[in-house]
Amino acid sequence: MKVLFGINNDDTVSGIVKFYNEKYNVKLEYKNVYYFKQFIQELASGGYDRAVLLEELEKFPTTNYAQIDDYLFKNIDNMTDVFDAKSIVYIASDRRKHGDEFLSKLFNLGMYTVLTGQDRTKGKVCEAIHTPLFKKDVKKYYEDVVGENVYKSAEVSEIEIQRIISYYKNQNGNTDKYNEIFDRISTQYTNEQLRVICNFLPADVKQYLSMNSEKFKNIMMLPDNVTVQTVQPQASEYKPKEILKNSQDANAIQIKKEPEIVEKIVVQKVPQQQVVTQVVEKEVVRNVYEVPKDYKKTVCFVGAPKVGTTFCINAIGTYLARNKVKTAIVDLTKKRDTYTIYTYDNEGKRHIAAESLKYASNGLNEPLIYDKLSIYTGMPGEDRKTYNASAAMETISSNNNAILVDTDFTTPIDYFRICQEIYVVQDMDILNINQLTMFLRNLKSKGVSMNKLRVIINKHVKCVLTAKDILDGIATYTSFDLKMYDELFNSSTIPYYILPFDMDNYKKYIEMVYKYSNKFATFTDEFKQNLEGIINSIYPVSGIVGTRTSAGQTRKKGGIFK
Repeated sequence: MKVLFGINNDDTVSGIVKFYNEKYNVKLEYKNVYYFKQFIQELASGGYDRAVLLEELEKFPTTNYAQIDDYLFKNIDNMTDVFDAKSIVYIASDRRKHGDEFLSKLFNLGMYTVLTGQDRTKGKVCEAIHTPLFKKDVKKYYEDVVGENVYKSAEVSEIEIQRIISYYKNQNGNTDKYNEIFDRISTQYTNEQLRVICNFLPADVKQYLSMNSEKFKNIMMLPDNVTVQTVQPQASEYKPKEILKNSQDANAIQIKKEPEIVEKIVVQKVPQQQVVTQVVEKEVVRNVYEVPKDYKKTVCFVGAPKVGTTFCINAIGTYLARNKVKTAIVDLTKKRDTYTIYTYDNEGKRHIAAESLKYASNGLNEPLIYDKLSIYTGMPGEDRKTYNASAAMETISSNNNAILVDTDFTTPIDYFRICQEIYVVQDMDILNINQLTMFLRNLKSKGVSMNKLRVIINKHVKCVLTAKDILDGIATYTSFDLKMYDELFNSSTIPYYILPFDMDNYKKYIEMVYKYSNKFATFTDEFKQNLEGIINSIYPVSGIVGTRTSAGQTRKKGGIFK
């Protein structure tokens, strides 16, 4: 019998397997995974007779039980799309009991073997693997809820609505794709949900669809007594639907924004004969960001030689670590500049650094550590294909929150598949663009989503060559004979950042490398503010990051620079 486990402790799984072997004299073939997404992918691959899932498989980014339950249910629903629900053994959390609302939903999905309370033991798990429960065995707990509609078909999250609106707005008034977009949306929602979505579409979109889309007309003709509502964002909505995959974000965890604090100072009119006192109103809004404790982000940086990829990583990594974020710099380039920069003055450091990625590939966390900053690298020229990419990144991610991966055009493609975002670094030298687009086209052909891309224009100077020109150049691959073109991304919508060139900053960086010191805090205010934009897109640092007045002016207050 082949069993898939989703339990976040290998020793527990080993104990269950050993107990089963001894009790039933049958040797189990098994695999254990640690994330719901992995669990679903494994089930979809086929070949498993049973699946055992622990409810607390992942750490949740919230303590709100309603959000947690919604996130769990949607993952379990996806599991039952690819695997027989009757063959899943569900080990519930200690807050569950048979017959409660959540387990009722699982019952309606066909999941009958649920272990709660004192049944959450190795012996009971083994019994459930050997002989799963049938509907008749547990029906008594759910007689009052059988047939309940577990899908709230009229609910649409606010996040999904906003992203659909943004997707339409990104068309910049070009109506050519309005119908196509709506048709794609229609396949992913019920008619009741579409009615909700239609009510929030931009006016020009509704006007166009009302004249050109029969589907839209039919939706808007639904009777008014259809109950429609929107729901606030929940943990399960961290992954947008297919149409929204180009949204920034993706794949990982939603960052919560704290409510805005508004301070109003109003001088009221004073009643006086023929005297009018001017009313002055000032509105101050402070944006405060809160990052969940378990928030993690893995991003790759890539660019042509000498464009400043390693420079960007060092600057970002230094500031994150200084702000108490557990940060990893992972050097997967052929040159291994990180090895040279961080170990030049000490033989012991060189020995640790040289083995750090090998160890991570074998599940051991032994990086070169500088307080909150961990360095994973190897000897220059070492064959990177010898590493187990998945194991290495899992080890590093388990021990750090922000993972910055330094890559080049020869780095194995698995790392670009694993990461959540890819930051393309390009300077003002447009002769580098062709080899960059060749590399991006190769990523695209190997199935790496171009929606992961963000662009950093480094060493930027104001001249006839604009940032938009550079983005346009990167956006399209052009063969050397000018006969083949391939659009890689939309240059009008891709997120991009500018790091300005300054001679004093350049001198300081040369001295930093020579003297082995990280003093990016002495760089110009313009550079630091622009760098802050990149840092907050990767890993927002808790605290007040800005104060905006009603006139639209921005005054820095707090922030990440110390």
